Amino acid sequence: MKPLILFIAAAVISACFSPHSPESTAEDFGALSTGEKTSLITLRNSSGAYMTLTDFGARIVSINVPDRDGKLDDVVAGYGDITSFETGKERFMGCVIGRYGNRIDGASFTLDGRKYDLVANEHFDGAPVQCHGGYQGFDRFVWDYELLREDRRSGVRFHRLSPDGEEGYPGNCDCYVTYWWTDDNVCRIEYSATADKPTVINLSNHTYFNLKGSGGGYVMDHILTVDADTSVQNNLHFCPDILCPVEGSPFDFREPHRVDYRLDMPNRQLEIMHGMSACWKLNGWDGTLRKAAVLYERRSGRGVETWTTEPALLTYTGRGLSEKIAGKYGPLEKYGAMLLETIHFPDSPNQPRFPSTVLRPGGQYTSVTEWRFFAK
Repeated sequence: MKPLILFIAAAVISACFSPHSPESTAEDFGALSTGEKTSLITLRNSSGAYMTLTDFGARIVSINVPDRDGKLDDVVAGYGDITSFETGKERFMGCVIGRYGNRIDGASFTLDGRKYDLVANEHFDGAPVQCHGGYQGFDRFVWDYELLREDRRSGVRFHRLSPDGEEGYPGNCDCYVTYWWTDDNVCRIEYSATADKPTVINLSNHTYFNLKGSGGGYVMDHILTVDADTSVQNNLHFCPDILCPVEGSPFDFREPHRVDYRLDMPNRQLEIMHGMSACWKLNGWDGTLRKAAVLYERRSGRGVETWTTEPALLTYTGRGLSEKIAGKYGPLEKYGAMLLETIHFPDSPNQPRFPSTVLRPGGQYTSVTEWRFFAK
């Protein structure tokens, strides 16, 4: 049994028998192939529910919350050891994605009349695209961190300086990502950054969820609600092309539906993306913290509300997962987990119709997302 599984099992047993005050702790999580050491950080609340993170990629490893009967289980699918996070087939498990989350078409953008060529880590029909910051995105680095604790929550603040020219981006970009775990079973993520040259930035988190727990299973029978009248149809480079009304489409989740309720409907976006992969334009965006979506799993009674200051919500439902990928609880499966990724729109630096992602010297990038877990 892997060390993380033993750690989780011991913590679950402890949580069943004793109350806790909020606490944040860190322990050794092993070394990367470079020899660089990593840490496993645990944030625990007063009820015993907890989440674990690692400084490699400032990523979430597990979130352990109760079902309707009070049983704690891990609702994060993915890896549980540092070697898998570094070398596993699914690179972005649980991590912070940046400097620009999701895709930039042509792997380039123009800012203040100057063109910047980025490192392209994808190609479609010979055309370059950068995805999630390139080959050396924010997920590939060990971040500095400090542990935090307050009366009703515990936290960890990660930090790294992305140097001028990293993967083609201009400016030294000083970035902080703070995770809080509250007594109300809320995971709050606070992003902030400054830069010494005009640049673009779009940070998010790439955690895969399955509210059934560590046993996993088909995630497309989860019930999803999204506050969006509009979704994005991509081009063949998986970047935004057309904004479409959700009415009558497979992406109309204004009322609760199974994720797969219209998966067999003829639809160009489903065809291009080879399945359910969606980006929604959230209603009423004004930069304040607003409820964007609710995901609920009927068998366990677990649910999560997604609140965000971002204008868009993206999901991907794990069509690329398979039993060839060894997760922390055993082989993963196709459609065994899904994203709740809050974000500015992909390719915004090349598309003025979307809210700007430009960060200038003297300004500050800020973003907040909360995942509010519940059981009923």
